[in-house]
Amino acid sequence: MSNMEENRISDEKLKEIAGGMYGGGSGQWSSAMVKAAKGLPACSKSGGSFVPSGQFTIPCGEYITVDLGRRSGKYILAFYNNQEAWVDSTGLEFI
Repeated sequence: MSNMEENRISDEKLKEIAGGMYGGGSGQWSSAMVKAAKGLPACSKSGGSFVPSGQFTIPCGEYITVDLGRRSGKYILAFYNNQEAWVDSTGLEFI
């Protein structure tokens, strides 16, 4: 076994690491594919509800990263093109 292999972090350990792409505290990253035919609009959280922000729409078929540790009801925090936004998780297929 090479030194590089000995120092490699297992996938299980990577899932436990806080931080990640945006430096937040949960870091439970997962890949997902957008299955919503019209794509997923970015939403913002306003009080206890979510409203489309008009910031961007993630096209159908696009692969994105989501944070399983940051969910609220059916909404989940997604990362797309170096931006983050809440999206409706019912329009996603988790990989």
